[in-house]
Amino acid sequence: MAARVTKALTTGMKVLGGGNVPAYTLEHLTNSRKHKAGTFETIVIPYIELGRDATCAISYSDDMGTVSRRHAAIERNGSDIIVKNLSASNPTLVNGRPVKNQYFLNNGDEIQLSLEGPRVRYNVTSTGTAKMGVTQRMNLVMQQAVRPYRAAVAGLAMAFVVAGSIGAFFIFRQSQDITVLAEQNEELQAQADSTAAEQKRAKEEFQATIASLEAKSMEDLKKLRSENASLASMVQNLGSQNRQIQEDVTVVATAPSGQTLSEVYDAVKENVYFMSVSKFELDYGGGEKEAIDFGWTCTGFLVDDGKFVTARHCIQGWRFINAESPEAMIFLNSLEQEGVVFDVVIDCTSPTNSFQISYKDTKLNDKKDEEIEGDDGEGGTIRVKLAALDNNDWAYVPTSRSSNLKYDRALSKNLKAGDKVVVLGYSYGLGGSGNSANVAPLLSESTVAQNGVNGEGSISLTNRNFGQGNSGGPVLISTPDGYRAIGIVSAGMGAEIGFIVPIGEID
Repeated sequence: MAARVTKALTTGMKVLGGGNVPAYTLEHLTNSRKHKAGTFETIVIPYIELGRDATCAISYSDDMGTVSRRHAAIERNGSDIIVKNLSASNPTLVNGRPVKNQYFLNNGDEIQLSLEGPRVRYNVTSTGTAKMGVTQRMNLVMQQAVRPYRAAVAGLAMAFVVAGSIGAFFIFRQSQDITVLAEQNEELQAQADSTAAEQKRAKEEFQATIASLEAKSMEDLKKLRSENASLASMVQNLGSQNRQIQEDVTVVATAPSGQTLSEVYDAVKENVYFMSVSKFELDYGGGEKEAIDFGWTCTGFLVDDGKFVTARHCIQGWRFINAESPEAMIFLNSLEQEGVVFDVVIDCTSPTNSFQISYKDTKLNDKKDEEIEGDDGEGGTIRVKLAALDNNDWAYVPTSRSSNLKYDRALSKNLKAGDKVVVLGYSYGLGGSGNSANVAPLLSESTVAQNGVNGEGSISLTNRNFGQGNSGGPVLISTPDGYRAIGIVSAGMGAEIGFIVPIGEID
């Protein structure tokens, strides 16, 4: 702690003196009471903490209940910037993946405090603090170098003040105190004599109480020993009965189709793919193009007629925006309405295969998207198109690839409440990587919540056991002919409810 205080104050003095100190920014991606989405924090000191504690450089209020008091730290180590998880109860995630101990940050990495907590984006800046104004440098130093270590700084300042003044104060007071102390000494001696007598009586009462408790404890101990012997005999009898039951009964967890869930998983997992954007290029026309660092991860699956199926918001996410969406998503949406062409390439990797798909080749239905115009804040207008998470949240790319995963269009719209379904996918990016040897989707089970489809044309689920990153993954159900795909993971609500698009909605 002392070393961090020293480093923080030393860096702060250098910044205030006009020295050039490396800096980086954190962009807030989530609205909260203290931080509006789209605002930036410029960080100049070597070590900061993020959490709900008031001493944290990036501090959140209690509206972010899943954020720990001291949740995470970001530390500069030479030319490296490292994020560390400090919370014992809630994870810190980078790009959707939990940080075990620490993670070396790269430009554009997204940091999230807990699974449902606020998100910030780490951005590298090309300039340091030398070109900042005096006011900006002073504000940054006060917020990052002084506020988190206010107690230490105050203690240091107080030490200097006390050292300079205590001598004079002591000389002034000494002569008066000697007289007062002499008078008080006589009073204290009388009080000490009285206290000694009271202590003697209290000691005698205490010893008597201890003797009484010891006698009662011996009686209780004999009773407990007798009860313990009786319990031991009961446990021994239960153990014998349990062994007999294990010998008489063998339980095999089997899916209704006759396949175990493990067999179902092994049969279809090679057709379930981890999706990750590898290229995002803007084509303004006239030969002018711009590659941007923007991407996401999702799940998709290959069915037996060669279609690579996923959720539409996994392909065209900038159409599914709201007031909480990052400014980058809104900006991309408006660029598309102005005629800018997007060249998006997505890597698809399963336990045994890998290939790429392109946004240009995707089939989807955007006829119901709503066009909205608004003020851009600079006297102009901005146009966007908004899509809804309904039965049109599907997309596919035709391929010539083969698959053993069959799907049932009719059954997908006629499920019954209580039907059990199996879901595969890469929740929070878990199980996915660039190396197909390490890719493996996660398997979970859910329950159909109502007959048929809901008002949005989707299928409602309860006991939802999948999360962000599972979007676009297959939902399977047992039939007399084996497991069939009947849906596409679309969205979740709270911790329990899920929504899937019937696969019969695909054109």
